[in-house]
Amino acid sequence: MSKKYSGKYTYSAKEKENKPKKAKKHRPWQWILLSVFLVLLALIVGVAIFLFSKFNRINRVDRDESRISPEDALTLEVTEGETVGVDSSVPVVDPKDALTYVDYKGRLIGESEDIVNILLIGQDRREGEGRARSDAMILVSFNTTDNTITLSSILRDTYVQIPGGYEDNRINVAYVFGGMGLLDETLEENFGVYVDGNVEVDFSSFEKVIDILGGVEIELTQEEADYLNGELYYKFQGGVNQLNGREALEYSRIRYLDSDFGRTSRQRTVLNALLESFKGVSLSDALKLVDEILPMLTTDMSNMEIIGYVTDLLPMLSTAKVQNIHIPGDENYYNASIRGMAVLVPDLEACHEQLRDAIMKQDQNVNVTEKP
Repeated sequence: MSKKYSGKYTYSAKEKENKPKKAKKHRPWQWILLSVFLVLLALIVGVAIFLFSKFNRINRVDRDESRISPEDALTLEVTEGETVGVDSSVPVVDPKDALTYVDYKGRLIGESEDIVNILLIGQDRREGEGRARSDAMILVSFNTTDNTITLSSILRDTYVQIPGGYEDNRINVAYVFGGMGLLDETLEENFGVYVDGNVEVDFSSFEKVIDILGGVEIELTQEEADYLNGELYYKFQGGVNQLNGREALEYSRIRYLDSDFGRTSRQRTVLNALLESFKGVSLSDALKLVDEILPMLTTDMSNMEIIGYVTDLLPMLSTAKVQNIHIPGDENYYNASIRGMAVLVPDLEACHEQLRDAIMKQDQNVNVTEKP
């Protein structure tokens, strides 16, 4: 007896293989997820294109920009006016006996991926002048593992070796001799610090940047308030004051109330106030500020480098712990007169350890060697 036909056709194996497959049905949530992803992707691409175009407005220099020869460096009056105030009690030191040199064997602070070192350079340049001394140097170190930002002021009168055959001198003249590249090499050779990039601003641009950012809120001592009143003829009071660009510049340059240590502390105070003000800035407001500030800065970093650092480091500003130090530290130098200059002679190894402990928070050994 034959089987009754059921009304269903049975496909052979070959027919099943060639049978067209039905298109998969996408659930509504999948379309929503895809749409959100595309919108976010478009937003990211748009912001990247915006930033890339804006970063083309920044002033760029070659890190290895032209250097003057060591012979020509000897003829520059880069220390003129800096010998005033050499105390007769300060020992006169032979340049050959001043520094004990250190070999860091390639183990530099900032070589690891979790540390980014950006050097901020304040240039003492007036209108119509060329490259001048780097009278403000603050190394901003981002430790992405520990979520810390370290502001390290390098005192301008620190006596160091300047690589490339130059005479030992104050660290701020390295910038005159060879710009950012030579200054970075000087920091590396003396203190074992690797610099990822540089940002330079002169005094005029500094004022404008502060004004664009709406000024800074600074707590003044009565001494500082009286000094600013004498310089600017305003009525400052001891306590919290709102400073505009010109006022912040004068505050940052106060030296004669105490010393260069106090001056660099004030510079870091201004920078801390700026970092604090950025914590509540929205992305749109931040982009507007970027648009206004970039033309006033000079850097040796490429667009892609800047975008990478902004992407990686900007989120840290709202949560990172900020710490402040100065190099050399209080116990890591002695005062001396060398070739008529009043200088700070650093203990290079101790300074390196101070930087390492603040920035890296891990042990790192160095070896003391003789100068070649």
